[in-house]
Amino acid sequence: MKKVYGVILCLILIFISVPTNAAQPEFRVLVLTERGGQYGGFTDAALTWLKDFSEKNHFTLTEINDTKQIDQAFLSHYKVFIQLDYPPYNWTDKAKIAFEQAIFDGTIGWVGFHHATLLGDFDGFPLWNWFSDYMGGIKFQNYIASTASGKVVVERSGHPVMKGVNPSFTVTHDEWYTFDKNPRSRVQVLAHVDESTYEPDTQVKMGDHPAVWTNPRVKARNVYFLMGHHADLLKNKDFTTMFGNAILWASGPGNWFPRYRVLVHFTKEVEEAHREFAHDGVKFFKDMTIGDGMVVDTTSNLSDFNEEKLRSYHLVISLNDNPGRSEEQRAAFRHYMENGGAWLGFHAAAYNDASTRWPWFVDFLGGAVFHRNNWPPQSAKLVVDDAVHPVTKAMPASFISPMNEWYQWKPSPRERSNIKVLVTLSPENYPIGFKDTVTDGDFPVVWTNMDYNMVYMNMGHGQRIFVDPTQNYLIYNAVRWLMRKHFR
Repeated sequence: MKKVYGVILCLILIFISVPTNAAQPEFRVLVLTERGGQYGGFTDAALTWLKDFSEKNHFTLTEINDTKQIDQAFLSHYKVFIQLDYPPYNWTDKAKIAFEQAIFDGTIGWVGFHHATLLGDFDGFPLWNWFSDYMGGIKFQNYIASTASGKVVVERSGHPVMKGVNPSFTVTHDEWYTFDKNPRSRVQVLAHVDESTYEPDTQVKMGDHPAVWTNPRVKARNVYFLMGHHADLLKNKDFTTMFGNAILWASGPGNWFPRYRVLVHFTKEVEEAHREFAHDGVKFFKDMTIGDGMVVDTTSNLSDFNEEKLRSYHLVISLNDNPGRSEEQRAAFRHYMENGGAWLGFHAAAYNDASTRWPWFVDFLGGAVFHRNNWPPQSAKLVVDDAVHPVTKAMPASFISPMNEWYQWKPSPRERSNIKVLVTLSPENYPIGFKDTVTDGDFPVVWTNMDYNMVYMNMGHGQRIFVDPTQNYLIYNAVRWLMRKHFR
């Protein structure tokens, strides 16, 4: 029995002798730096300050000097990404994609400085459009080359980043970047620089000049500081207080945020009835953001159909035009769809004939080519083909759709094995139309190509489309089904 007690006593002593709080950091911080050059002094001073601050606040630092290592797996090891005067260019494509996704998903916090808004075409690198949007839709315009001091005025003293910061303080030796537009309408400004206090005075001014801001349109906690040029900044107590607050705040859980982002595309270069539908469609989908379930952006600029822009969105909605006209735009949309993107198209968005010359899109639609339409627009009885599909769940077996110009396709997409027709125009409507009359033939109205995450709806002509609650319910179902993985 004594031997048993002796063993237990030894085990207890061993357990007590092992430190329970041994060097386990609370989180890890990644620091992307650009060593040397005119920002070298600031970078060196900031790293020295960070080392001391990290030891006091129980986190570890990893410094990298380029983006070659960055991918989704690499970023998953860190809670905060500090972009310490590294510009938004010369990033690998892999790093861009991983960073964009991490910021949207809120898996990493971000603190950026000064050089991070050097947005434009620099050193042979094109503008990173996503990063420009992230910073408030801005491009770099000018700077105070000789540097100047200026008074920074806190606007949101209640924000965690501003805890313990004086209502105003002076920053010396900074370049005070200016931009082609003010980011204020798209970001939350925490502080601005009072340009009337510049010493020496300069003509390089913006008027209203944000100096610290955060973008609330992403899940990640994020802060950008316009300052970051001179080593003396790390001697400024208000600045280091903000810096420390920003790191600790950014390391927290991501903001509650909508599940997904939607890009609604339309064109003004179409007939009036299709413009009217697009106008109502934009309002309809914008109204769906009430409650912050999703983010809806709109564009009438087809140049937005590029791989960089599209990969920022989970769903593209085409209201009244093909999703791409040039070869480059069409290739970008195809790449988007073949890599997991989602598409909801209406009426004229699928229009194609001999002049369209987009064979992939015809195949995407199930081989469907425009054949004919009724005229003038008429209401029609629609029949639900598949009552158990999520897009048509809880729908009546048939319903009367508002007035529309109905496109008939030849060959019918139903003939393709990868096409599931969900709603069809009932033959009871024949003949439909007066000037242009359709009297026969298969007439699918809503369908999906099961090789892609897509739904096409034939509705989309004039101002009457969104007036029927039954049909609106069908559209709601379609959006929810297309975004089904974001509701799990």
